[in-house]
Amino acid sequence: MYGYAARYAPSTVIEARINALVGTDMLGRFLHVQHPTAKQAVITAIDLLGRAVISAAEIGISFPLQRRDQLLEYVLTLMGRDQSDDLVDFSIELLQTQTVALSACTTLVSIEPRLPMETRNRVMKATLGFFALPTEPSNIVESLITNLIILLGAILLTSGEDGRSRAEQLLHILRQLDPYVSASAEHQRRRGCVAVHEVLVKFRNLCSGGFGASGSYPTLSLKHIDQGGPRGSSSLPSAFVLPNRDSLSLGERIMAYLPRCADTDDEVRKVAIQIIALFFNISLSLPKQKTSANDIDLESSYGALSSLEDIVSIIRRASVDQIEVFHRVVSSVCILLSKDELVVLLHSCTLAACDKVKQSADGSIQAIIVFIIRRGKDLREADVLRTTQSLLSSAIALTDKHSRQEVLNAISCLAENTNHIVVFDEVLFVAGRDICTKDITRIRGGW
Repeated sequence: MYGYAARYAPSTVIEARINALVGTDMLGRFLHVQHPTAKQAVITAIDLLGRAVISAAEIGISFPLQRRDQLLEYVLTLMGRDQSDDLVDFSIELLQTQTVALSACTTLVSIEPRLPMETRNRVMKATLGFFALPTEPSNIVESLITNLIILLGAILLTSGEDGRSRAEQLLHILRQLDPYVSASAEHQRRRGCVAVHEVLVKFRNLCSGGFGASGSYPTLSLKHIDQGGPRGSSSLPSAFVLPNRDSLSLGERIMAYLPRCADTDDEVRKVAIQIIALFFNISLSLPKQKTSANDIDLESSYGALSSLEDIVSIIRRASVDQIEVFHRVVSSVCILLSKDELVVLLHSCTLAACDKVKQSADGSIQAIIVFIIRRGKDLREADVLRTTQSLLSSAIALTDKHSRQEVLNAISCLAENTNHIVVFDEVLFVAGRDICTKDITRIRGGW
């Protein structure tokens, strides 16, 4: 009754009703409840309070929810994920409680006041671990994961004051998802990739609809919360509030998702290709810094993007050769990356080359070789040095003999297509340092 009293209060007294109910802190007295049904009832009451604020905003009565952050803490406490990241209890009742709690979190982060960074981090730390849940019971777990992805979308939509700050928020969310995107378990990689794709779709909608002016905080409607839909557009010119392309860290992000395009799981491959296509679709709609604006051939870029989108369309409706698709993706990416983005991608290659899925690791190494052959002339001496260091780090970290040999092939390719003196000087330096740590008299072929 606590939540319903606010949810269905008359419009003339709704703010006073909510403030009175929250001000009594009655909900705080229920944090000790143990029965799952009781926990869900308290969480639902909090959810209804938030929805009452949203309903009021829809009829023109806008006001912040008092103690919103405290209510979020209550939800996280009742959810049972506030003390530890360990997932040890998979009971159906607990999973149902957590599913309801994630929905309530989405409601609360979607309303004023703006979510502070500390609270955002607290919510994400308490919830992202759900991506590691086992697959069973499938119906409940899938619903929970769906609610979690919607929550991440709401955090993106309601954070930041302009395009650039929301781009920073996007990168923060995506980097937090990286461990699941590159996990050894297939179901975690699927969930991670789907989450990345959905968050990117939200960001693209923001880019196409326009970002609010600095300091504005448009409130989501109940329909938007339930469906994860976009906000209304701003009346300001898009160039005034859009982030620039460089704020997307494309080189780093593409290298994070490229291994998934060669994944052993069919669904992961399809979603990863869509992610890369989305990233470039967004990037080509954003302004670029003047210093590097002439670095991109727009005609070639749009042609490569069209090819990527054709691949996305094909893999959705037909079974195609996996190797051919990957090669086409790599070819398109090679054209779409700016010089600076290419450099960052090559510097970030170590994790991709050492991916937990051998097929993905080998695919990443082959992609690196293609990038070096086709774009090696774009690398400056310092870039060649750092790329060599990254590849050598990969070779040292890899335990698979074949994969290590492929990395060494990539280093040789780098020497052939760039400054070979820089490459071999670094190889000799690392080899000399390595020899100093070993008893070479006991190594076959040693002195």
